[in-house]
Amino acid sequence: MAIDRNLEPELDCRDRLLKLLPQRENAAARRRLADLVETVARKRPPTTSFARLWILGSLQAKVTFAYLAFWLRSRWSDDDEKESMRNETHLKAALELLATMGYLRGAVMKLGQMLGSLPEVVPEQIAQVLSSLHFEAPPMHYAMVRDVFLDEFGREPEGMFASFERNAFAAASLGQVHRARLHSGEAVAVKIQYPGIAGTICADVRNLRLLLQPMRFGKDWQNVQDKLAEIEKVFLAEADYTREAEFARVVRDSFSPEDGVVIPRVYPEQSGRRVLTTDYLEGVHLEDFLASHPDQETRDRFTHLMTFATLRMLYRAHWLLADPNPGNYIFMPDGRLGLVDFGCTRALDEEEWRLQCEVEDAVLKGDEEEIDRLIVKASLYQSAEEMGRERLELVGRVMRWNVEPWRSEGLFDFGDPDFFRRGIDAMIAASRKGFVRGMPVHIWSTRFIVGARAVVYRLKGRCDFRRIYDEETGGHGR
Repeated sequence: MAIDRNLEPELDCRDRLLKLLPQRENAAARRRLADLVETVARKRPPTTSFARLWILGSLQAKVTFAYLAFWLRSRWSDDDEKESMRNETHLKAALELLATMGYLRGAVMKLGQMLGSLPEVVPEQIAQVLSSLHFEAPPMHYAMVRDVFLDEFGREPEGMFASFERNAFAAASLGQVHRARLHSGEAVAVKIQYPGIAGTICADVRNLRLLLQPMRFGKDWQNVQDKLAEIEKVFLAEADYTREAEFARVVRDSFSPEDGVVIPRVYPEQSGRRVLTTDYLEGVHLEDFLASHPDQETRDRFTHLMTFATLRMLYRAHWLLADPNPGNYIFMPDGRLGLVDFGCTRALDEEEWRLQCEVEDAVLKGDEEEIDRLIVKASLYQSAEEMGRERLELVGRVMRWNVEPWRSEGLFDFGDPDFFRRGIDAMIAASRKGFVRGMPVHIWSTRFIVGARAVVYRLKGRCDFRRIYDEETGGHGR
């Protein structure tokens, strides 16, 4: 059994996380990051609503105090000193967020992942540190990995694999991944779920319901309740790795070797409800890929493959791959794109799919009146008058940004800062007004669109979106 017992898993992760910090950052920040990784690795996430809410409240107080201290100190500083102190405060806040979200895991960490994907929305230091939550989060200690295997299979990893690396090479919101080798010789990636993760999801949703209680007297309260139930349902399903394994098999069968998209094979004998074993794919994640300074042609190729892969699953299976974060893409050395992690996959029902088709048809015809009618319908209103002009206009801005690539011929530049910022600004404006009423599936379609566009925005990639769409739909819709 090839296991190095002299290395603790959190040490490798600590070193990788330290590399994410700009080299100019001070030694205190680097020590803080190293300490939090070692501390979090040995803790099981709390699963009670009160404990998790208390920890989040403490986090809010720490971040608020950091910015208050900055405000007080900056009053007697010149511009250069203010900028330095501002960056230092952003970094302190980012480390507090990383520590707390890394400890709580689950739905709270997913929020951190989303923030880390939006460099145009949050300060650079916060986005840079939180982006690590996609695949470089603090892992759990090997003793907890062993307990999961004993609960799931009645055996330790040593009894199931020819070799098993106790150092996790990736860790995210629900689980972490270890390299291993089967007795038949295949190199595999073994994803292991954190203990009690389903309990953390239920606790976080209960806390959300509590925090949103002031909305209960509003006319949209039932819609809020429906969306919370939707979130809980999908996240709990994501915690069932047997379901993810089935999704992965279907996705794998949807691509041929010529497509340039690689889906790892699932090994059912080494998989269960909380453990998933698949092929190990050689390659790098987005940060390392960008560090290699790829040329525009290479960036465009991978943007094409990402777009093609997601549209294929949407139009063949009516599935939204609703967690398109940077950790789920592997840039392979031979130019192929690896796709991993299909846990957060949302299947569209017949009504949802019919509305998707109606929207696309209206967009392709340029029928603005029909588009407005469908916005009203998707927002669960009976008429434009009931919805109100301001709400229709703001929600319409978001929706028209969503479908902008469908309307464009030739290369669409997803790296255009103006395009990306317009969409984010529209969503923020609608949210600030409380214009969030709509079908629960919109949680996932929005996450699908914003997450994927955040990745290709950072990639600065372009692709002929309309041509890919026409090829996947036969040139005449679904």
